[in-house]
Amino acid sequence: MKPCFAAVPTVGQSVSPVKDWLTRFQRTSISFSSQHHMALARLLPLLVCGEQSSQWVFYNESRRLQQNPQAVIDFEQIVADEQYHEQALEFVRTQLDEPDDITTLKRRSQHFFAQLAVTESFSEHFAQIACLDSLVCKLMLAIENGSLGKTHPFSLLCRAIKKDEAKHVSMSKRHALELGFCTSHWPQFRQDITQRLYDLLVTEEQAFSDIGVDLKMIFKRGSSAKLSEQVNLAHPVFVTSEVL
Repeated sequence: MKPCFAAVPTVGQSVSPVKDWLTRFQRTSISFSSQHHMALARLLPLLVCGEQSSQWVFYNESRRLQQNPQAVIDFEQIVADEQYHEQALEFVRTQLDEPDDITTLKRRSQHFFAQLAVTESFSEHFAQIACLDSLVCKLMLAIENGSLGKTHPFSLLCRAIKKDEAKHVSMSKRHALELGFCTSHWPQFRQDITQRLYDLLVTEEQAFSDIGVDLKMIFKRGSSAKLSEQVNLAHPVFVTSEVL
């Protein structure tokens, strides 16, 4: 699969648990049932695109904040984490059949991330990232607890990614507040990002169902298809217009 976004320079050091996962599984063949194989073949391109675009968000911010050495270190570490995520997910993806409509899947994902990049300020952009990555954490947890089984290598990968994303959410939220984001705007941002991510992922609702993931439960949606205002987004993908 051609990358959704251009590669980001390797700039930081990572302590991601995904490194350990790669050490353990990268030289193995990961087995899936036919149902799980077909489902993940459709879902992995979306996840890989997300990891690629998130690298650009944090890389660009590290370059913008060159006068703040600690911020540079923090954001470069996130870039390195996300690069390991991409490497691991791409390793799994290459063991699966490529969907006939993979170009459509990629374009849908690229459009989603391009739209997220359109914000009025850096503070709003990082508030969006915090909300989005919170949902990614919930999605990784749902896959980990899905029908693959908790000990399956892909479930273990999702668990490792979830640990990193929770850390990234905290840093993105703190950064948004440092840049002046108004806390009273959090509920609206959470609702907006939840709706937009759901609209992207629901196009693959059957694939999620086939790996034991109920999108409606993750997004707290009732029969009216309206968002619940009680979605918990305390923990955390990605984006920047420069990558398009």
